[in-house]
Amino acid sequence: MKKFIIAFAIVFIVNLGCKKIIDQPVCACSPVSTGYLNLVVKNAAGNDLLNSNVTGSFAQNQIQLYAKDANGNIKQINFSIRPPITFNAEKFNYHQLLSQEIAILAKSIDHTFYLKLGNQLPYEINLQVSSNLNKVEKVLIDKKEAPKDTGKIATDLGLTIYHLNI
Repeated sequence: MKKFIIAFAIVFIVNLGCKKIIDQPVCACSPVSTGYLNLVVKNAAGNDLLNSNVTGSFAQNQIQLYAKDANGNIKQINFSIRPPITFNAEKFNYHQLLSQEIAILAKSIDHTFYLKLGNQLPYEINLQVSSNLNKVEKVLIDKKEAPKDTGKIATDLGLTIYHLNI
């Protein structure tokens, strides 16, 4: 009987400790959805410039994503390169540059960010992020709106993938 009471107490405490109250009650253990910059980089011929097998592509160590503070100091922003996605026998054939940090920074402070590919001049990037930080709604690259991917993979997975054509 003692083991039953202890087990019941543990389950009761865990159940109470896992709840948090917001607009809708959600378990605090649940993953929180936050926005990402999800960017494909391709050349005029449509070749994936984040794919190391493509001539003229950029390796991750040749890419810089950064912001400048008021004094002109550079702050590097974390990013990763995601390989092409396959979902329900559909394939999205491009690698993507992903950064959650830039989406969070774009919401907390209004800045211009920079993307430097190899030895090219940096691209100016501005993001518009939803108020709850779960979606990047618009990306401006050099003050022009970046096109969104409208393919089946992006739609089925609920991804917003932007394209940078260089």
